[in-house]
Amino acid sequence: MQKWSFFALAFTFTTVIAWLQTSNGFSPSLITPTTVRKNGHTETELFVSSLYSPPPSPAPIEPADNENDDDDKQSENFHAFWKKEQSQEAIRAHVQNCLYQVEPSASKSSIEVISAEPPLLVIHDFLSAPMCQDLIQAAKNSGKMQRSTTGAMQRKSLSRTSSTVWLNDEDCSGPLRLLAEKVSLISGLPPSHMENLQVCQYEPGERFNLHTDHQVSFNELDCRGRLATCLIYLAEPEEGGQTWFPDVLQKEGEADDKGREVYLPAKRGSAVFFWNSIEKPGQPNYTPLMDLSVDPRMAHAGLPVEQGEKWICNRWIHPINFDSGVVGLNGR
Repeated sequence: MQKWSFFALAFTFTTVIAWLQTSNGFSPSLITPTTVRKNGHTETELFVSSLYSPPPSPAPIEPADNENDDDDKQSENFHAFWKKEQSQEAIRAHVQNCLYQVEPSASKSSIEVISAEPPLLVIHDFLSAPMCQDLIQAAKNSGKMQRSTTGAMQRKSLSRTSSTVWLNDEDCSGPLRLLAEKVSLISGLPPSHMENLQVCQYEPGERFNLHTDHQVSFNELDCRGRLATCLIYLAEPEEGGQTWFPDVLQKEGEADDKGREVYLPAKRGSAVFFWNSIEKPGQPNYTPLMDLSVDPRMAHAGLPVEQGEKWICNRWIHPINFDSGVVGLNGR
């Protein structure tokens, strides 16, 4: 009896729908039985479709073929901090938080914000004394120390008279990875955007004249320009060797004031972080492949060492991934 009741109901439903469709300009032939799976078994349902079928769903948008997607996502988490001028207190808090994420004991590090805009900060105890010594020893053991060069063409120059070697991960992985991790968090750019570590030795009388770390010609390089610098003092001389920033505190439109020039002593384990370009990631209209403009306020010099020797290292950061082999603590 239930079986005949079902067919009677189905026939009545079909007749009503057919009448509605005919009266509204639709074809009753579009009423079709459809077999579906429900709860592990097959049932038959009546499926009513319109003559005017809906347009097909748009094809899913495929993500752009960008090998740097992971890097970009990581960068987006941090770039919002640097895209606008920050207070000295905010910068100190940001850097302290970044250091704490890597080394909870880094809370003892003191942070001097020399300038909030343009950002120039000194982070004391950035690297421990043993790690500084490990990097110096790795540079000596490499047997590749040679006269320093300058510019996109890497030519020897009288303006820079130190000796240089480049260290990669296999040369001294512990300090190199720790350094890359800290710089990555502070800058918001992943280690793959960094050059291998440049280690420099300055003997008495050696110097690096006034210069900017980014130059317009660097925009033509595959790795693009140098967005930011992290300079670390590995060994301090007995006398001389300060890093001099003559213009970072000068106010636009005002006469230069010698009292506003900045002289940073070469203190072992301390790091100096600053941005080299006017443009910073996260700002409106910023793109990684854009030409970067030199920020002339960040011109600086390594003053001559007068007694003893000075060792430093530079970690330069670029806007794109260029497979330098630099990795952080997690190996990427």
